[in-house]
Amino acid sequence: MKIQREFDRLTLLIVLLFSVIPVLSILTHNNLVVASSFVLAILIMIFIRKTINARLIQPILDISRKSYLISSGRLDTEIIVETNDELAELARNINLLAGSLREKIRVLEESVQREQRVVRELAILNEFIGYVSSELNFEAILNKLIEKTRDLMRAQDGVVILFQPDRTKTFLSTDELLNEQLIKDMLSVDSGGLARIIAEQKPIRNNDISFRLSNGNEIRNFIALSLNSPTELQCLLIIMNKDGGFSQDDEDSFLNFAFQAFHTISLQNEIAKLATTDGLTGLNNHRMFQDRLSEEIQRAERYKSKLFLLLIDIDHFKRFNDTYGHQTGDDVLRTMAQIIKGSIRKVDFAARYGGEEFVLILPETDCGHTFTVAERIRKAVMDYPFNLKDGTKAGLTVSIGVACFPEDSAEKEDLIRKADTALYFAKGLGRNKVCLYRDICEPEE
Repeated sequence: MKIQREFDRLTLLIVLLFSVIPVLSILTHNNLVVASSFVLAILIMIFIRKTINARLIQPILDISRKSYLISSGRLDTEIIVETNDELAELARNINLLAGSLREKIRVLEESVQREQRVVRELAILNEFIGYVSSELNFEAILNKLIEKTRDLMRAQDGVVILFQPDRTKTFLSTDELLNEQLIKDMLSVDSGGLARIIAEQKPIRNNDISFRLSNGNEIRNFIALSLNSPTELQCLLIIMNKDGGFSQDDEDSFLNFAFQAFHTISLQNEIAKLATTDGLTGLNNHRMFQDRLSEEIQRAERYKSKLFLLLIDIDHFKRFNDTYGHQTGDDVLRTMAQIIKGSIRKVDFAARYGGEEFVLILPETDCGHTFTVAERIRKAVMDYPFNLKDGTKAGLTVSIGVACFPEDSAEKEDLIRKADTALYFAKGLGRNKVCLYRDICEPEE
């Protein structure tokens, strides 16, 4: 564009000069002026030609010459010297661009990896939540928690130590050689023990540990976290033996997944309790009793064992309620539940049957042990001083009927009916009694 403008200006100048020459010749009538003007015009034309050659023609000739030499392979020193600085600058620009592209690619790859990790976390969490929503067995849910957390961490082993609100503990592991004492010993090596992990409420990882099991296997690394729920459940989750150890990304994923998973467990546990637990006494409700009795009868049939059914009724409870009020009666029912739970084994099952009636299932035992349990409950209730609002104490008694599977009956509904028959037989004897169905003679229908 610049060369074009210069060319236009020079052309205009020539036109003006050739326009002035005739005017000068007319005014001066001097041939010298005319000749001089023509000479000046010729010089200007020569200057213009050289200028055009220098500005336009020469660069084109230079480019053509260099192109010819390059295409013919005759790279002389002149060309190398002329292009060296340009090539160096181009190389620097290319390096800067390449560095920028590498950084952008690195950031993009990290972003993709993060997204993939989050998607994988959500997929595993979604699968776990789906399982929890359809499973009522709490131990099975905890085992699934270990399994899914191991999958997430790509680790080999895992354990859970669950602390119930009553401070009882449940220990679950993916390896039968891992036990609670071994885990305590392992964590005390460098981690400050269970107390520190529970107190800090954050993941603790150790990638440099050597703890050998009795089978020759070794615990090489672990990551541990204490989890609390609004429902007073507390859990210690430990995942072990990941190839290459646990990274900071693993710790972040572990914390996010475990927190949400355990929160889901605690909520599901509360929902399950509402569906299966009597709200007043905390014992299992009538529906759970019916389901459990069916299960225990099937198990007893399969293993050719016995089970005993006990129906417990508080004597004259309606009169007690009318005298002292339903709120005091509710306190009595709660106390009764505590007495019953304190009198049976962990394998036994206790439920509120309805109103002032309670029911017990005692699997895999004999008649002598069952009678002893029933008598223990009867005496504990009789000796218990139930507190009244006015500060005085009241005494209550219970009557208990007992039926045995399969001796008294092999059918569920008939077994319940015969335990109820024994209960009312006890009441007919004056209450505060334990009666076995085998000891009474049921009238023929």
